[in-house]
Amino acid sequence: MISQFTVSVIIPTLNEETNLSRLLPQLQALTPPLEIIVSDGGSVDNSTIIAEKNGVLLCCEGRGRGAQLNAGADLATSDVLLFLHADSTLPVASYCGLLESLAAQEELRGGAFRFSLEGTPGLWPRLYEFNVQLRCRLLNLPYGDQGFFIYRSNWQQGLQFSDIPLMEDVEWWRRVNDTLKMCILPYPLITSARRFQKRGYLVSAMRNLWMLTRYQCGVSPFKLVEEYSK
Repeated sequence: MISQFTVSVIIPTLNEETNLSRLLPQLQALTPPLEIIVSDGGSVDNSTIIAEKNGVLLCCEGRGRGAQLNAGADLATSDVLLFLHADSTLPVASYCGLLESLAAQEELRGGAFRFSLEGTPGLWPRLYEFNVQLRCRLLNLPYGDQGFFIYRSNWQQGLQFSDIPLMEDVEWWRRVNDTLKMCILPYPLITSARRFQKRGYLVSAMRNLWMLTRYQCGVSPFKLVEEYSK
């Protein structure tokens, strides 16, 4: 596939050696090639070593997802910035779908992918996917695990992430969506189900809804992160 767009992937990490060992080779196998940037927040495992061994760009400036995403994006040289969590998988068809969507829709300036727990069998993963789809349809509000993307030229116009400890994805999407044409693509970005399985799908869904509701009611992200980390 030949594309007129180049893409830089920015991956924020904090002790993600297992996920990076899987994700980086998968991204490097995609065509057209991606510029891959790992932005580390002070890992004490082998995350930075794995990034270096895979030959990707590495920056270690600051801690906190918003600050890490901004630092990684500052190093990017491609037309489009794509922000991925380390426990994500970007299918070939979804990557091609992104490039085709950008080529076909000149007014499209950014967006996200469809949330997916593909590969995890059972009723609860399907219910959780439905819950996310419902939030996206009713509130037009994807989360960061859906892989935000934006043209670098727009990013450079003051559309960086806020340096807050939680809800940086919600704050960013709403602010950027008020300014640019954004779209949640129908193509899946696969997320690991491990954290939902560990906490429980229902508990995870209710916890996220409670945090979002409190944030919308004006509770500080600095207060929310204390509860979220418990």
